[in-house]
Amino acid sequence: MRNSDRYIEAIYSQGSCYQFHLFLKVVCPQATPLINAAKDHVITEIDGYYYDIIGFVDSDGFTPMTAEDMEEAKNWSFSRSMALSIGECQHCEEPILI
Repeated sequence: MRNSDRYIEAIYSQGSCYQFHLFLKVVCPQATPLINAAKDHVITEIDGYYYDIIGFVDSDGFTPMTAEDMEEAKNWSFSRSMALSIGECQHCEEPILI
């Protein structure tokens, strides 16, 4: 999935990490969400391994999400929290953000 589009990693690591967890939960119903102390990033535990969009991650500093955490995370969104892309640099193809 990470290789499906050049923006996927940014989307699922900068605002839509909980949505990525929900995707993983469909594939692996035993998936459990964990949230960091700053309450701004979610990873997923599946059979003792921890994941986010970049792959395997360290779970240090993450705790299981509460019902309240999950309710709040439902509203997280890359498109609502990140800059708007107005195009790409003609030289390096990086997004131009405002």
